[in-house]
Amino acid sequence: MLDSVHNNLINIPTLIDSGASDHCFVNKEYFITLILLPQPMLRLGAGKRSTFNVIGKGKTKIYVNIDGNIKSLTFDNALYTPELRSNLISVSKLGEKGAKIHFDEQGAQITAVDNTIVMKAKQLG
Repeated sequence: MLDSVHNNLINIPTLIDSGASDHCFVNKEYFITLILLPQPMLRLGAGKRSTFNVIGKGKTKIYVNIDGNIKSLTFDNALYTPELRSNLISVSKLGEKGAKIHFDEQGAQITAVDNTIVMKAKQLG
């Protein structure tokens, strides 16, 4: 789970997901820009026969805590998915932007193209 700062929003976990094809956010408040879809788009979930609706698409901004320093991160073309139980950060989308993702037994660390650490996640379960 991502070490994030939720700014008084309902504490929805944010997960770094190697199986997610897109960044997905539950809270509408995370969106800087949001275009609601004329009709929800049905997407397949990770579980057997599980599905969820995409309600909109836009740019999100979240705040993360990296070793006591608060940083803001933005995600373009993120999906608004209020039916999900957690926000999902797509490993493949991060890789497309040049980020490097390192997984170990304690969690994950994501570095930007300039080798600065932009996210850290703790392994849960």
